[in-house]
Amino acid sequence: MADALDIPIIARGRVIMPGEDAVLFKGRGGADFRQADPHRHIHDLVLGDTARLRDLHDTPIREIIDLLAELGKRLRLEDNELLQQSFALALKAGGLAEPILRGVYDALPAMFDAVMMTGLVDKTIGLDHLDGWVPGQGDYANVSIRAVGTRQLHITAGNVPVVAAMTVARAGLTKSDILIKSPSNDPLTANAIARTLIGLAPDHPVTKHIAVAYWKGGDEFMDSQIVRTSRIDKITAWGGMSSVRHIQKFLQPGIDLTALNPKYSMSMVGSETFESDAAMDEAAVGLATLAGFYNQTACANTRIIYVESDCDEASLDKVIDLGRRMVAAYDRLPPLLSVPFTVPNRELEAELVAVALEDDFYHVEGDTLKGGFVVSKFSDRVEFYDKLSNRVVNFVPVDDLTDVLKWCDDTTQTVGIYPETIRSRLLDLFALAGVQRLVSLSGGDPMTVYANSHHMPPGSPHDGIEPMRRSVRWVVDMRPAPDGVALGIAAE
Repeated sequence: MADALDIPIIARGRVIMPGEDAVLFKGRGGADFRQADPHRHIHDLVLGDTARLRDLHDTPIREIIDLLAELGKRLRLEDNELLQQSFALALKAGGLAEPILRGVYDALPAMFDAVMMTGLVDKTIGLDHLDGWVPGQGDYANVSIRAVGTRQLHITAGNVPVVAAMTVARAGLTKSDILIKSPSNDPLTANAIARTLIGLAPDHPVTKHIAVAYWKGGDEFMDSQIVRTSRIDKITAWGGMSSVRHIQKFLQPGIDLTALNPKYSMSMVGSETFESDAAMDEAAVGLATLAGFYNQTACANTRIIYVESDCDEASLDKVIDLGRRMVAAYDRLPPLLSVPFTVPNRELEAELVAVALEDDFYHVEGDTLKGGFVVSKFSDRVEFYDKLSNRVVNFVPVDDLTDVLKWCDDTTQTVGIYPETIRSRLLDLFALAGVQRLVSLSGGDPMTVYANSHHMPPGSPHDGIEPMRRSVRWVVDMRPAPDGVALGIAAE
């Protein structure tokens, strides 16, 4: 227990270090840590009385944006000892290699850029709606609307630590009180950001409305105590379906759940790709980038590639060639995007060995260290498509890319497109099928492809919804209409 790291509970400006009530939690990758027993600190973690939100409610949004922007300046890894500690633990507990994780942490300050945050709030909610009652126009000037902050529980995912920063920023920008349940594969990033904010402005209302703690997933006592209408208005649940299903057991009228559950992403390659080596190489770089960034740990990573191709031997040879070019392109990805693995994925390796024996149906190349691919020799994906990782993808030939619609639903997040000429005939069909984002595989340069798949305007939808808009409560104040205003209600 002496080797375990001590992690505090953050309770609205207070830092509660583990003492006699310390509990040892077994973190992933041997990253064990101690924390004060969360069972004994439930009243520190929840807000309770909604009247206690008044201080944040009355704080001008411009002041909040300025505070968060100053916080962002203090989130430089090289200057922040708390983040350095959190980085070391996330490197041990999470699934990202050092250069990739460093790139993620280096992006934290930009997430608190004042111009970006202003655009985010104005696009999704409206600055005026957070600071006061906004009257209607013309005949409806007697009706005003305001966006009001809420009490929130955030069950965050740890595959990419930006989720922690995003959660803190969104809480302040919606004037909401938040309790963050940290994940076991990133137990310290949100904690470090909240402690940095305490060091910056210990008495500010934003600081006084952030709580962070870890407790084991499935802890029914904790969840039954916290998920009550007297304590929580909104829940945002990231991560696996098991955690979402667990928290659903405690839902009741008055508590709104936003489930950012796991998504699957894919790419689609048109037949025109095989008309030249240049097109093949460009598509290969795009596929390697979307499959490989963050070492295929994100929901937006391509795992299945549908290729417009016949299933005869000559056509499949072209698909195999594309797969080889993609694997070769992995070596050209910058280390901040992707690196080879040092430990094989034994479960996936076993699946690859098994399907390799079925050579009438599959062609397999590569491994779970440097990356690889499976080409289906018929128009269907492998049974273990949901286990594809370690930069291993499945190429599936289809007669027409519209055939892919049958595999799309609201769990289909990001779809890579190549070449751009196929986009117009697919866009609306796939939007109706549930796809949430279509991005380009074009460019021929990994950083260009990555930027084109991530560079979105502030306030863009996330997983098909607008989480910040859902995080506030919309309240209507209807005053008597002026005399002479037609109410549009027929007399009895």
